[in-house]
Amino acid sequence: MRKIYILLIALLSVPMFGQQAPKPRTGVREEVKADWNKASGLEGVYDLTEKKLSPAPKGYKPVYISHYGRHGSRYAYSEKAYSLILDLLKEGKSQDNLTARGERLLSQMEPFFNRAKYQIGELTPLGWQQHAWIAKNMVHTFPSVFKKGSVVEARSSASVRAVMSMASFVASVSREAPKAQVYAHQGTFDAPATRPNLGVNPFRYKGPEYIFPYPESSEQFFLRKFPGYENVMARLFKDPRKALAGQNPYEVFFFLYMAVGSMNNTPVKYETDGIFTPEEYAALWEIDNYDRFREYTKYQTSCSSIIDDIVAKADSRISGKVRGADLRFGHDHVVMALLLLMDIDGFATVPDSNDDLVYWFQSFRSPKAANLQFVFYAPKCKKENDILVKLLLNGEEVRFGSLETQSGPYYRWDTLKTYLIQRTVPFVTEKPAIPE
Repeated sequence: MRKIYILLIALLSVPMFGQQAPKPRTGVREEVKADWNKASGLEGVYDLTEKKLSPAPKGYKPVYISHYGRHGSRYAYSEKAYSLILDLLKEGKSQDNLTARGERLLSQMEPFFNRAKYQIGELTPLGWQQHAWIAKNMVHTFPSVFKKGSVVEARSSASVRAVMSMASFVASVSREAPKAQVYAHQGTFDAPATRPNLGVNPFRYKGPEYIFPYPESSEQFFLRKFPGYENVMARLFKDPRKALAGQNPYEVFFFLYMAVGSMNNTPVKYETDGIFTPEEYAALWEIDNYDRFREYTKYQTSCSSIIDDIVAKADSRISGKVRGADLRFGHDHVVMALLLLMDIDGFATVPDSNDDLVYWFQSFRSPKAANLQFVFYAPKCKKENDILVKLLLNGEEVRFGSLETQSGPYYRWDTLKTYLIQRTVPFVTEKPAIPE
């Protein structure tokens, strides 16, 4: 089966349309070390500043947007992000093993957790605000998409935080574009377009067995990249080895990293300053980034159904000349799988060494409320089928691997459609049919 995986990599690494291959994101470790929010990876907060965009191609105007968005800021998705370190601190207190910093953290985490344990995974007010802002910015940036007669359809995964994110988004669209028809929905039929990797998705795509390309486990990677983990524990515990007795250091730091990062998103906070140095936090990001690559890359098979949904709905809109938007709401792992599938900015590159993975695959590109927007442009006065498309990732223009553009960030839709379909072929062997 390993030959199958190697074949997949070979197929997906061949430039398909002759454009220059994407370049690595050099200096990424320094970039992360200098930016605490980026170092928070998937726990990072969405950047709400407006991005500079290329002007519309001459003679064209935007008519349709196909979107996938991650839910907004939330409490940590696992109770252990808070409870594991809190339990260690409580035990340290009982053993007179806490430093002054550890005592202070315990005094803040206990009241925080007494409430937060009932809010695990819930959308925070910041998460609601993020989607309201993104929707408002979308309408104001592309007003011709949302004029009278436009149809906006939104669907969400079954996760409450995703449903609430969708609710905020469509409410904002309705306020900003009152003449557009807006409809929101959540149900089993929506899974292929929102959370296809869900185990109970009856329409889940199937494909060849996935084999991870690197021999080093996540725990081995952690121990190699972060050998001084006891130095961090020594800031909280007088005897760090005693505090870690019977514990798996990799698991402790997986959740401690999440606990620190999640403070970016919650309205009530505990003090995290001084737990990690910038260098340590950046190293933990790289470790988590490796772990996320291991987890998310195998979702390319199931998430191929989103590519099919994007293509089908775009073709239907174009042929029917129906302006508006199709909105999908879900999760970080889906965003990351889509970036891999489409090879956005070379995201799908698998370097020989796992130490070089950070130059291509970066989890901070899927912060809370991360979103992909395919913006479709139709000609005003010429060939009706000459449709152009550009892709925005978190408001920034990005490229599809080695695919050649028509001009600037704009692709011909017929060319891009072929590219997207070809990108999914190596991952999918079976597509269960959705009843009409």
